Amino acid sequence: MRISPFNKRFLRFGLFAIIAAVSYCLFPNPAETSERMVPAAERPPMFVLQVGIGKYLHAPTWATLRGSVNDVGEMRKVLESDRYNVPPANIVTLTDEQGTKVKIFESFQNHLIAKAREHFEKTKNRDAVVLFEFSGHGSQVPDVDGDEKDDHLDETLVTYDSEDAPGKNYDITDDEIFALTSELRRYTDNIVYIFDSCHSGSGTRDAADVRRLPERKTVPVSVMGVGAATRSGTSKPEDDPASGVLPPGDDYIVITAARSGQLASQRNCFEECGQTKTPVVFGNLTFYLVDELKQARSDTSYRELMENVVRRVTSEKPTQTPQIEGDKSRFVFAALGSSEDSFTKIAAAETKSSGGSRIVKIRTGAMQGVTPKTIVSFYDKSATRFDKAEKISSGSVIAVSPGEATVQLIDPKREIGVDDKAVVIAPDLGSLRLKVNLDLDSQKLSAFEKDLMTSLRARFTPKGPETVEKRGIDIITGQAAAGRWDIAVLKDSFSKVAGKVDGGLTGCEAVGQTEPVPVATAADAEVFYLAGRDFVPMFGFCLQSKMDPNSQNGAAKRLEEAIVHIARLKSIGAIANRRSPLFSKITVRPIRLGAPFGCTDSKFTAGGRERMSPNPATGYYSFKPGDVFWFEVTNNSPHDLYLTLLDMAPNGSVKVFSPRARADENDGVIVSKNGGTRILMSDECRVDAAGNFIPGTVGAFRISKVLGLDRFKIIASVDRTTRDDFAYLEMSALTARSGESTLAGKSDWTAIETILQINDTSR
Repeated sequence: MRISPFNKRFLRFGLFAIIAAVSYCLFPNPAETSERMVPAAERPPMFVLQVGIGKYLHAPTWATLRGSVNDVGEMRKVLESDRYNVPPANIVTLTDEQGTKVKIFESFQNHLIAKAREHFEKTKNRDAVVLFEFSGHGSQVPDVDGDEKDDHLDETLVTYDSEDAPGKNYDITDDEIFALTSELRRYTDNIVYIFDSCHSGSGTRDAADVRRLPERKTVPVSVMGVGAATRSGTSKPEDDPASGVLPPGDDYIVITAARSGQLASQRNCFEECGQTKTPVVFGNLTFYLVDELKQARSDTSYRELMENVVRRVTSEKPTQTPQIEGDKSRFVFAALGSSEDSFTKIAAAETKSSGGSRIVKIRTGAMQGVTPKTIVSFYDKSATRFDKAEKISSGSVIAVSPGEATVQLIDPKREIGVDDKAVVIAPDLGSLRLKVNLDLDSQKLSAFEKDLMTSLRARFTPKGPETVEKRGIDIITGQAAAGRWDIAVLKDSFSKVAGKVDGGLTGCEAVGQTEPVPVATAADAEVFYLAGRDFVPMFGFCLQSKMDPNSQNGAAKRLEEAIVHIARLKSIGAIANRRSPLFSKITVRPIRLGAPFGCTDSKFTAGGRERMSPNPATGYYSFKPGDVFWFEVTNNSPHDLYLTLLDMAPNGSVKVFSPRARADENDGVIVSKNGGTRILMSDECRVDAAGNFIPGTVGAFRISKVLGLDRFKIIASVDRTTRDDFAYLEMSALTARSGESTLAGKSDWTAIETILQINDTSR
C-alpha cells in the first residue's frame, strides 16, 4: 500500500507533518484562529481548476466512476454560492473527454499560474487562493528520477486519454505536479489541492466503487516541457533542503481521500438525495467535504473542517480515513467564506401536533443528511452566529422528507416563527439508520437456512413507527439492494471467514453452546457472519447453527442482537456537536503510566508518567496490550462541565467508564472551568490487607489483548450528567441492551473522540 499523491515528497521537504484529521483531541486553540479576518472589499481572488473523469478513452476494463463528474459539479455550486462568491469566470471545469493530459496542463498554466501571476504583478500580494481539484482514478508508475527511495514508484492521476502503453501513458505524476507547484508558488502562498482518488490498495469485491487502477508498467509521456526533466541538473530537495526549489513552508493544503493503505471509494446516495431507484453517486470524501464547506464560516480552520469530514466519512465507511496536510490552523480558502453561520430556514411556524407537542418544520431534510432524532436548535431572527446568540429552544427531528424535517420542541422560551432561524446540530443517540441486506443467494441455502432468514426478517418487520425508531434498522430487499446496504448477513465456510479476520479466529459461536466451536471441527462448517461493503467480517463475529428446527429461533435471535448492536455502534460513533462553543475548548490527552504501580494513602502511584502524542502518520495514539494509562481532560471553557466517557473497543463492546457506579460519582464527574484539569477515571485506589489492589477500585485503564482501534468518546455537558443517563449503551461484544436517552434537551454539550491504535509490535 502506498502513500497518497505527493505525501512522500512533502514529507522530505519538511513542508508539513502528516497528522490524520481523525485525531479529534487536537482542537484549534485561540492562537490558531487569531489571524485577521479579511473584509469583503479586501478579499483576494480565488482561481479554480477542476478535473472530474469518470469515463476513460482506453478503458474497456477500467471501472467507470459515476461520481467524479458529480463531485466537481457540486463543488462548483458551493464555490459560486453566496458563501464564497467565486466568479464563474474564475473556475475552469474539465470533465471526462476534456480531461486529457495536455488540456489539464494548459489549464493549470494558462489559468491557475497565469491568473496568480497577474494578481501578484498587479498588487505585489502573494494572497491569491488557488484550488486544484481532481476526482478520478489514481495509479502508480515506475520512478524515473530516483526520488522515490522506498518503493521506486511515482504516484499518478490518470487522465482521460491515458493507457498503459509506451508513448501512450498520459498519467500525471507527482513529479509533474511538483514542477507546476514550484512555478505557482512564485506568485501565491495559498495553494489548495483536493484529490478524491487513491493510488494504492488490494483486491476488493467492491472494486467498481474504488478510485484506483493497478500499477502501470510504462513511464508517462511528458507534455509542454513539464516533468521530471525540468528538474534535471538540480540538487534533489531531500539532499539539499536549502536548494530553493521548494523551500520548507506551510503554504500548501493537501486534502486526500484516504490514508496510506486505504481505498478511496464512492457512495450511492438514495434516500438522503431524494432518490428511490437510481442513485446519485459521489466520492465519499467530496460528498461530506462539500456539505461541510456549505457550513464553514470565514473563521473556520482547515483543522475544524476536516475533523468534521473525517468523522462523517469514517462513520459511513470505517475503512476510509481522509487526510489533510499543511498548516491546518489556516482559515478555509483564506477566510473567503461568509462570516455568518449557515442557518436553516423555517418552513412553517410553530404548531401543535395531534399529541399536543409543539412542532416546527425546517427546510432541511434527508438530502442534507438529516435523520429522525437529529438535534436542532432555534435562534432569534437577528442571530448571525449561533455561538453568540441566545437559544430559543432545542428539539429532536421526528419526521423527515427529502427537503424538510419536522422537529419536536423541548421547553421553548417563546413561540417560534418563520423569521426565526434553525441550526442542525448533530445526530442524537440512536439517530442513524443501519441498512441491512438479508438477501442471501437462495440457491445456496438449505430449507432450514431459508426459514432462518425469513424468521430474522420478521424480527425487523416494524410493528409501528416507534419500533422502527428505537431499533434503527432498515432491511433492504430485492433488486434495489445493490449499493444501498451498510452490512449484509453472509454465509461461507469457517476457514474462509477466519482467513479474512486479522489474527484469525479460534472458533465460532454455536447456538445453544457457551464456548466457541473448536477450529478442528468447524473449519469446513458453513457459518453466518456480518460484513460491511468491503466484505470483511465485522468484529470477528460468526455463528454456526446446529441446523435443526430447535435452534432456528436461537440463531435468529443471536443474529438480531448482533445487527442491533452494530446499528448502535454506528450511531454512537457519529455523535459530535461541532456547533457548540465548547467544541474547541476541551482537550483530551492519554498519559501512559509506567511500573512499578502502588497505592499510597488511597492514591494510585506509578513509576513514570508519559504524556502521549499522536502518531503523525495516523493521528492515533500507539499502545500495546497491557499498557496502563489515564486520560487527562482540560476544560478551557467558562463553564464547569460534566463528563461521560464511553469506550468503543476493538471487539465491538461499549462500556461507560466514567462516571463509575460508586457513591462519590453518583452525581456526575465535573471538570472545572477556565483551565481546570481532571484525570479520568481518577488516581484513587484501594488495597486489601495483603496490599493487593481490590478489583474495580483502581482509577486507571489497562489495554486489553484485543488488537485494533480502541475509540474513546467523551461527552461534555453543561447540564448534570450521571452514569444512569448513558448506562443503557453498555454492551458486551455484540450484545445489546435496552433503554434510551437523548442529548437534545441538554443546554450545551459536545463530544471529543480519542483513538488508540493497539498493536503488539515494539515501540
